[in-house]
Amino acid sequence: MQRPSMSAARSSLLAGLIFALLVGPHAALAVDAPPPRAPGTPPRIGLALSGGGARGIAHVGVLKVLEEMRIPISCVTGTSMGAIVGGTFAVGTPPKRLEELVLAADWPEIFRDNPPRQELAIRRKADDYKTLFAPEFGVKDGGLALPKGIIAGVSIEAFFRVLAEPAIGIADFSKLPIPFEAMATDIENGQSVVLNRGSVAQAMRASMSVPGAIAPVEIDGRLLVDGGIANNLPIDQARKLCADVVIAVNISTPPLKRDELNSALAVSLQLVNFLGMQTVNDQLKRMGPDDVLIEPDLGTISAASFGRSRDAIRIGEEATRKLAASLSRYSMPPEQFAQFRSRQIAKNADLGTVAEIRFEGLERTNPEVLRGMLETKPGEPLTEQKINADLRRIYGRGDFEGISYRIVGDAGPRTMVITPREKLWGPDYLRFGLGLASDFQGNNQFNVLVQYRKTWLNSLGAEWLTEAQIGQDTHLFSEFYQPLNEAGFWFGSLYGAVGQTSRGFFEDDDQVATYLIGSARAGVDLGATLGTWGSLRLGPQWTQVNARVDVGDPILPSVNELTAGGRVQLVVDQLDHPWFPQHGYAANLNYYGATTALGSALDYQRLQASGSFVRSWGPHSFSIYAAGGTDFGSSMPAYETFALGGPLRLSGFKLNQFSGREYVFGRAMYYHRIVALPDLLGSGVYAGASAEVGNIRDRVDGLPAPGTLYSGSVFLGAETFAGPGYLGLGFGNGGAFSVYLLLGAP
Repeated sequence: MQRPSMSAARSSLLAGLIFALLVGPHAALAVDAPPPRAPGTPPRIGLALSGGGARGIAHVGVLKVLEEMRIPISCVTGTSMGAIVGGTFAVGTPPKRLEELVLAADWPEIFRDNPPRQELAIRRKADDYKTLFAPEFGVKDGGLALPKGIIAGVSIEAFFRVLAEPAIGIADFSKLPIPFEAMATDIENGQSVVLNRGSVAQAMRASMSVPGAIAPVEIDGRLLVDGGIANNLPIDQARKLCADVVIAVNISTPPLKRDELNSALAVSLQLVNFLGMQTVNDQLKRMGPDDVLIEPDLGTISAASFGRSRDAIRIGEEATRKLAASLSRYSMPPEQFAQFRSRQIAKNADLGTVAEIRFEGLERTNPEVLRGMLETKPGEPLTEQKINADLRRIYGRGDFEGISYRIVGDAGPRTMVITPREKLWGPDYLRFGLGLASDFQGNNQFNVLVQYRKTWLNSLGAEWLTEAQIGQDTHLFSEFYQPLNEAGFWFGSLYGAVGQTSRGFFEDDDQVATYLIGSARAGVDLGATLGTWGSLRLGPQWTQVNARVDVGDPILPSVNELTAGGRVQLVVDQLDHPWFPQHGYAANLNYYGATTALGSALDYQRLQASGSFVRSWGPHSFSIYAAGGTDFGSSMPAYETFALGGPLRLSGFKLNQFSGREYVFGRAMYYHRIVALPDLLGSGVYAGASAEVGNIRDRVDGLPAPGTLYSGSVFLGAETFAGPGYLGLGFGNGGAFSVYLLLGAP
């Protein structure tokens, strides 16, 4: 952009200031003027970087070329992606290193709201197998409440903390290697907000909080969202911060086409873009005669095209080189520039230690419960990796909508302050679930589930869970779960359930009876939570059973009796996804020993165990699953028998076609993700195949055991917000064949 000379600009500015003094103080406040500079010194150059989603990654290319041309940057202002790139540069990260960080970033995971599943509390992992789907409603003031954003931003903020790590302990952004300001918008009044103190990572997070898609951030009592709404190209702030000359980078963002509006994030980015257009035009009018405007032509790269980061960087480089003639007048000699930049490059960050760790902002949560979840300890060296793992672990409890930290105390003892943000729609939650299975031959299962959960009933974090389900397995279940110490390692559980389920019994391929099993169950458990990877519980259980043949041949006994005994349950779950995992392992063991000493009508035993292991090589995933059960020859009653048959449990056969008192089963499965889904919808769509083998013996109907059964399937599957989905073809011994559909986990 060619303008009149600098001397003319200074004369104009002086005239403007005189006029402002004459007409009054309010006019003077409207003038964008940098702080005074010493005579004879070169102009201070401020960088103003606009927002634009993934298109803003072009800023990295601009910075690379400015570095090559030895253009000294004295301050940076940025909005949204401009704040992310600008803030990372301002804390002392060289452009080349910034490029490496951006290209190595797993953007789908960064925008995936939940922390790694391995970090979730084991009770929340158990919900995955009930196919409870989003959203989670809060129950407040007699109504239902929802989160303020689809994405809470926990993973986003963790990534920003890595980018801003060199700024740990610096609360005043003017004290950064390069002074920096980020722009946000107050969602209550639409005013532009300048963020120049506090946490750089949190300022980045606030500046890019796309309304409706990413939850707002509260800073100093103000609820902040994407700065692009109120000031998408902060030229004025660059001038106020330091700049005699502004280099402005405008990532003009054309409207997304209909086929690109394929997620909540894309739709929200579109709205922010429309709102920010006028602010950009207003800011461009502030360009002075010696300022330089860079506008990379990003073509088809959209605000959501994070997969095209390399292209965006290249285009940013090309656009900057085209303006070499305008920029070169500000170039420094090599030695002078090297000395200038040496003061701006961050040294290797060392977080040091803290003397204290405390929690702030908690109203209903006991901080000592959270303290027991920390691996970071006072007096020990801090690492960003360990801190992020601690924060994810706390977030994985399910009580918070976000969590961050800061370190305070420049002189003397330092303190780490952790600020979990309790869910405004908590502490009582309502969720719904759905499960369906069919072999298209009249054998169907269907269940609808409603779950109501009350949390933090006392200072140790007691929880009351109630579930009501109707369908093939109709039941009402309620449990009071009480941690027995602040660390949450020991717990007690008091539970009860009433319900009815039905089981089909087969002779060869023909269903000859439907067995209805009604029950009323109560029990008490003592248990231990084994970190985030498992739990162990044991205790007595009493069940009143009423079982009878409802339809078909009365080959099974009708009973109305009490079974009572002790049970042991061990759960281990370290899978990264519940249904189509890429890596991890899981195991379950359930033992029940009925004894007349507790009032049981029968003495018998029942043991069932299963385990799975998953590995992935690139897009290819392989899983091995094995399961088995036995009654140790104790004549276990018919209503307790094991069953095989149906999708992925001998897929070629009918649902629960085989039943008996002993069984073994194994499955090897391969699947390949063919379509990735946004986090809001699930993880992806998969194509796969399975090979299965099983054997079941000691049938309660007296029929001979079927021998070893071989089966397999090919399928299309999806892991969705409503649970898993499978549509497959199954085949097995003797020409057995089935078409099956599975939605959820019925």
